[in-house]
Amino acid sequence: MIDEDLDPAQDERADELDCDPAELAEDPEGLADLEELDAPPQAQGERPALTAEDLARPRLGDPDFLVPERKARIDGVVANRTRTLTVVMEAFCDPQNVNAVLRTCEAFGVQDLHVVEGVMKPYDRNKKVSQNADKWLDVHRWKTTRACLEHLEREGYAVYATHLGPASRPLGELSFAGKVALVFGNEHRGVSDDALALADAQYVIPMRGFVQSLNVSVAAAISIAHAVERRVAERGRHGDLPEPEAAALRERFYVLAVKQRARITKAEAAEARRGRRAPRER
Repeated sequence: MIDEDLDPAQDERADELDCDPAELAEDPEGLADLEELDAPPQAQGERPALTAEDLARPRLGDPDFLVPERKARIDGVVANRTRTLTVVMEAFCDPQNVNAVLRTCEAFGVQDLHVVEGVMKPYDRNKKVSQNADKWLDVHRWKTTRACLEHLEREGYAVYATHLGPASRPLGELSFAGKVALVFGNEHRGVSDDALALADAQYVIPMRGFVQSLNVSVAAAISIAHAVERRVAERGRHGDLPEPEAAALRERFYVLAVKQRARITKAEAAEARRGRRAPRER
């Protein structure tokens, strides 16, 4: 639900601080609760030095900072993440379509997405559409389709482009046993000539009605859902991050999962400075 009375600037500030916009009414900077911690020693009164218990408690990013249920949820999500299936969005006209595809990719565990910027309005996040899915993903921006697809081919991806043409095959005939990049073209022009020239296969989603096309975000959702299903059938599983990558992603998500993490980070930094300023025990 969109709050029509909310000041857009205040909404952006709340998103930056990861807090409720209503909290900013009385605390515009979102930092009032940190002022005392970060004050110079003479303004802090007789504040005691940090204790061993203070230093031992979990810090932001530590697994123990989260409740067990939240940590288990993150661990399960990371176990189902992949970088061997990716999506390329080529010069979309409507940024809302990009955000809708981001949401679909996050839901199906596709970690990497590639956005080729077009001549129209560039991609911009819209959390009302994406539901903040982009914060969990790695979005790579490219100036040209050729640069993007040549990079993916060097990385070992087979490129499948959505296109209605004589050489196109039904989506169900494609293999997803290896690394695959799905390319979705501009809403009006479809995929570019460069995409068609570099694609290893062109495919269509079979239709049963009179219409011969779908909204690009719907086509992406159908394609990604099918790809995940086929990956499980052909590879035995969908999530396949190497353990070092999975560990790094878990640590990153442990931080992102914490509300008001910007405040907590600043508070921990202020507390560390206070600890350094405290006189040493004799």
